[in-house]
Amino acid sequence: MNLSCLLCYQASPAPVCHWCEDDIFFFDERLHGSNLLHYGPVAGHVKHSHYDALSVLGLHTWPMSSLVHQLKFTHSLTAGKVLSRWFVHKKRQCTLTVPHLLLPVPISAWRLATRHYNQAAVLSHQLSYTFGIPIEHQWARRQGLSVQHHLSRVARAENASRVFHLSASCIDHSIKALGHKKNGRDLTVAIVDDVLTTGVTVNTLSKQLKMRYPKITVQVWAAAFTPPPKSSLFQYA
Repeated sequence: MNLSCLLCYQASPAPVCHWCEDDIFFFDERLHGSNLLHYGPVAGHVKHSHYDALSVLGLHTWPMSSLVHQLKFTHSLTAGKVLSRWFVHKKRQCTLTVPHLLLPVPISAWRLATRHYNQAAVLSHQLSYTFGIPIEHQWARRQGLSVQHHLSRVARAENASRVFHLSASCIDHSIKALGHKKNGRDLTVAIVDDVLTTGVTVNTLSKQLKMRYPKITVQVWAAAFTPPPKSSLFQYA
């Protein structure tokens, strides 16, 4: 079978050739720390008042952004598998506390019907399979058809509060199955998303989680971070 790289389209035995993979910037725990909320070029540009730790694979710049786009808009599950494989490799080296539960950021029913999968869930499945962490798919809902990427930070916050809601049972069943107390004491969850831009969506969901489970610890795992204009991170892109 003749295979070609998803990014440069040259012949390659792997979905992404080693030349393109070498062009991708990955956050390195030794340089940037395991919790990017302590790394200024990221923490200074994301809303993070309600979650406790942040782990990101790389920057949402080319060529990483091309893989994310293929996963979200061209139905390329192969791109999702590549991102998941890289994420798994990163997590093997991460010193953050391993969460008890993975929570993919929900997408709207309309988007799910047209895309046929939730890209955050695709990433979560490989992580779940590799590390044996259960996934709770029905923990939250996203209503309406509005999108976040073209909105200002203030508008994003208002929109997120309006469209994202915890489900009636949320993670109650998972808490019971895991043997934790109802308030979430000693329970660590990881909200999984594909792209983190302002952090408003995950911060809103984290706030809702902590209102219902006051003792819970919330991490955020994302495949890519979109640096703001003139960010010092562009030196790596």
